[in-house]
Amino acid sequence: MCNWLVHQIHRLPSHSKLNIMKCTVSLMDAYIDRILDNMSTKDLMRLVGDQIEENLSGYSDEELIAEIKEYYPELLEEYESV
Repeated sequence: MCNWLVHQIHRLPSHSKLNIMKCTVSLMDAYIDRILDNMSTKDLMRLVGDQIEENLSGYSDEELIAEIKEYYPELLEEYESV
């Protein structure tokens, strides 16, 4: 089914493909909004925290320190005194 649909989309004129893409993006945005609207604050905090942790886990020690120094330098002072 999916291959057939992809084949059919490729046969459409460019302006039709653009309309389908806009519709898909709009539907995806609405779906994301619905998911977020139905999440508790606690769940949202966990989701964001997990995403931040995933992003930061790819940083080297130097990159992490530079990022912290730029946004929350007081954190470095707190950990230096430990």
